[in-house]
Amino acid sequence: MKAIKSKYLILLLFCFSISFVYSQSNIRKVLFEILDGENNPLPGATILVKNSNPIISTNTNFDGKAQLDLTELEVSVELRVLGPYIKFYLMKNIDFVKVDLKKKKILYYYKNKIVKKKKLKMKGY
Repeated sequence: MKAIKSKYLILLLFCFSISFVYSQSNIRKVLFEILDGENNPLPGATILVKNSNPIISTNTNFDGKAQLDLTELEVSVELRVLGPYIKFYLMKNIDFVKVDLKKKKILYYYKNKIVKKKKLKMKGY
């Protein structure tokens, strides 16, 4: 009888340890908005985390918006738009990225405040 209680106790501790590890994972959501032209959303653009295994990527919806769920925020990201592509870097404490292709600017936000502005360099023409 004591051996059965020990097995249940070990199983219970194992379940709690798994749930604790899972709850400790730092999954951060980063939202993207991609604009083309006169503040028009750009649907179908691919956002890809470079050198991720397995591959982490998403596509923008009809509103030009997308979301990536990341465990690490200091990663290189590639934005692919029908031919040209743009490489940029995600830093810590970023929760929203706005890319304006006409103005060739990228704005990084954290808690609705601009953290950094950067000029885009398009490649692949």
